[in-house]
Amino acid sequence: MATTQLQGANTAQSASATRKRIIYQSEALFAGSSGSPVNLQRIQSANYAFTVPRVDVNQYGQLGQIERLIVEVPTVSLDFTYSLAGTTNEQQIFGTTSADASASRGIMYNINSDTAVDKQYYQIALADEGKDYLGLGKGSNKSIIIPDGFVSSASWTGAVGDIPSATINVESTKMEMGTGTAGTGSKETSTDPTVLRPGNIRFAAAASSYLAASGNDRIPALGIDVLHVQSFTVNMDMPRESIQRLGDQFEFARLITFPMTATMSLEAIVSSQAADNLTEIVGDGTSTTVDPGFDVDIVLCKEGSAGVKGMKLQMKDAKVDGHSFSSSIGANKSVTLDFTCIVDSGESAYGSGTKGLWIREWDSATP
Repeated sequence: MATTQLQGANTAQSASATRKRIIYQSEALFAGSSGSPVNLQRIQSANYAFTVPRVDVNQYGQLGQIERLIVEVPTVSLDFTYSLAGTTNEQQIFGTTSADASASRGIMYNINSDTAVDKQYYQIALADEGKDYLGLGKGSNKSIIIPDGFVSSASWTGAVGDIPSATINVESTKMEMGTGTAGTGSKETSTDPTVLRPGNIRFAAAASSYLAASGNDRIPALGIDVLHVQSFTVNMDMPRESIQRLGDQFEFARLITFPMTATMSLEAIVSSQAADNLTEIVGDGTSTTVDPGFDVDIVLCKEGSAGVKGMKLQMKDAKVDGHSFSSSIGANKSVTLDFTCIVDSGESAYGSGTKGLWIREWDSATP
């Protein structure tokens, strides 16, 4: 039986030692295959943790536990946030055809069809003290490695005064601290725009028999003629089920739990109200069912003709979950609009799909 040895952390290291701390510029996050992981760009934060659940073993006649056993799989979590800059990161995390320029597949297509996309190798590589990782590499430092990472949720958000960003949550049962396989990555030297701007975010709603006015700068809203969006959030949960069996210590598969949905929430200032009725959404009790679905795009345009490309978050057949209005003395009247759409297997292109969520690389400064 192999012996194990846990590294003891020195709590009184000499001040003359080389490394004093670890800060953001010393680390870089990579994802992909274990042989050649790809550097994820514009990372703003990366957090990881593990928990080891244990079960007490007790017996009659003895107060204290006689043993504490590990009978469930340990849980490893990783979450990271990055500023939006085209769909470079999305193509790595969700697959190239799930985040390409033509919206040729839905967001789940590559995850469902390619195990190399569904289960990826994540590495947080570390440079020497006071040196940038990108362009130089890690030296002799140890990396944090999650060899089998599965995406469990993803969200995209933008707000007035903030750079649009995305947050990805990954889960696994494995974690290592050792020598990784990541390369050096590339240091950013471009003088062109390198992230997307909040001032370039637009909205669009496709023509519908239930929508009186459609097109650019339109979103479905009951009883509102004009509003000014302050923030948006698109979220997609991908809950995972750990499949275990007798004879194996831990899981042998981690599968997505279906069905899945994606949600969109918009917070806005109300400028002008309109004549509408809730029956336009829920119906009036007659035999005709009224529960319209809407095609809504959030367009993050690129800055001018140069720099990083933009992206589109596209929902088809998004249902209205509700509107929440708020009005008080001294504050602007505001509203929160909530929508939900079904997330399918992603087989269809946006043009032929009837419902779902698509991400599209957008090479234009206008919607």
